[in-house]
Amino acid sequence: MTETGGVGTTGMDCHCHCGIHVWEDQYIVEILDPVTGQTVPDGQSGEVVFTSLNRQAVPILRFRTGDLTRILSRQKCECGRTSLRIDRITGRVDDMLIIKGVNFWPRQVEQALMEIPGVLSHYQMIVEEVDGVKDLRVNVEAQSGVTGFMVEKHLKEKLGFSPKGDIFPPGTLARSEGKAVRVLHAKNGVKPA
Repeated sequence: MTETGGVGTTGMDCHCHCGIHVWEDQYIVEILDPVTGQTVPDGQSGEVVFTSLNRQAVPILRFRTGDLTRILSRQKCECGRTSLRIDRITGRVDDMLIIKGVNFWPRQVEQALMEIPGVLSHYQMIVEEVDGVKDLRVNVEAQSGVTGFMVEKHLKEKLGFSPKGDIFPPGTLARSEGKAVRVLHAKNGVKPA
C-alpha cells in the first residue's frame, strides 16, 4: 500500500510471527465490514482502514485499502511489544462475490472444498449471469467416490446456498498458464474462454 507510505511503514512482523505489529503512534487502524462500512469486532475479518497521525503533505484519513484482514490481538506480544496486531492480508474486497443474496469470498469456497475427503486442489468457480441474474457453478476434480451431492451439501452448509457443479476425474479440468484462475465469468449463456 504505497498510499500509506510504502512497504513496512504501517507495521511489521516480529520474531514470534504472531501478527503484524501496527505502529499505533503513526496510524489508527480500523477493520470495517466491506458491505456496511461499520466497524467489526476484533477477530472478525473485514477491510482494513488507515488514518495517519503525522503525515502533513498528503494526509491519510480513513483510507479504505480494499485489503481483508482482522485484528488478532490488543494484548502484549511475547516479543514485548504492546501495539495492536493484525493478521496477514487474506484477500481483496473486490474479490467478494454476491450470489443469490449471499456475500462470500472465493477463499471460503476453497476452504469448504478442501474439507471434503477426496476432493483435489484443482477446481473452477464459474459465475453464470443470465439477464442480470447470477448463479454459481463449482466444478471440482475429485477421486472416485466423491459425488456432486456431497459437494453441493457441504457448500450449502458453509455458504448458505447450493451452487451447481460437476465432479471431474483428476487432471481433466482446464489449466491456465501462470497464476491459477479460480473465478470465471459467463454472461447470457456464453461460456468463458
